[in-house]
Amino acid sequence: MLAIVAAMMIPSDLFGQAQIYTRKEKLKDLTAKTVKVVMTGDEILDEALKQSVTTAWTLSPYEFCSNEEFQKIKTDSKFYFLIVVKGQQRKEAEPGIDLLTFVKGGEGADKSIEDMLEVVTFPLRSAVDPSGREFLLLPAFLSIMQEHAQSLTDSEVKAYSPLGANASKKLRMKQVYFFKDDFAPQVGEKALESLDEDIFVKEDEDDVDEVFSDGTFNAVVSYVVAPSEPVNGSVCYKMLIGADDHKLYWYKKHRISPRQGAGFLDSDLKAIKLLRK
Repeated sequence: MLAIVAAMMIPSDLFGQAQIYTRKEKLKDLTAKTVKVVMTGDEILDEALKQSVTTAWTLSPYEFCSNEEFQKIKTDSKFYFLIVVKGQQRKEAEPGIDLLTFVKGGEGADKSIEDMLEVVTFPLRSAVDPSGREFLLLPAFLSIMQEHAQSLTDSEVKAYSPLGANASKKLRMKQVYFFKDDFAPQVGEKALESLDEDIFVKEDEDDVDEVFSDGTFNAVVSYVVAPSEPVNGSVCYKMLIGADDHKLYWYKKHRISPRQGAGFLDSDLKAIKLLRK
């Protein structure tokens, strides 16, 4: 939904100076303020966050902090925060996925993270029994989040833009590497056989991860985030991410049902094939 904010000029001698803070205005200090990267308490994830932020975060100054420090300073608008949160759908008994969210401190933060000003949120991994691929791809996630965050300050209209695959039109020129388990169970062999010669389906996830870790030129790799044990109504995110440039070439989501399992669907493959014509 597009929000349009209109400001009416009010004579200062009648009502004083009127100031309206739009979303673009609230985010204008995005690159100047320090982002506090909040540690999770998970040693492996925290180490991956530290390494990835150190190598990939260029948008603004950053510091690492504990969750205890976050709780003390989250209402301070002098800071932005990068924090891992749990995502839970209405029909789920427990959170199904972890998300990496970039938010601004300020009023409302004392209620919940949902009441903070969200810059961008990215699906990170399954909340239970994650694959571990998220650690390899984390620098790309951060690059994608930063590029989107920066674009929000371009105009008032763009300030409300959701995260998307802005590079999808260039997908036709790419070699695409899918990990076979990233397809929904409903996708059959016939659909896979119909893919063009520059789309590769790998049985072993290490083969796909190697393409990414090597920064293979002109290649994109698949990545799926969904609960390890989804229920009807759980959300599945499907992505294609550039190995050499860390850009987002495909980004779709769907609600999981008996007819639409977790992973890339037939409809995704049809749309990807159309982009490659």
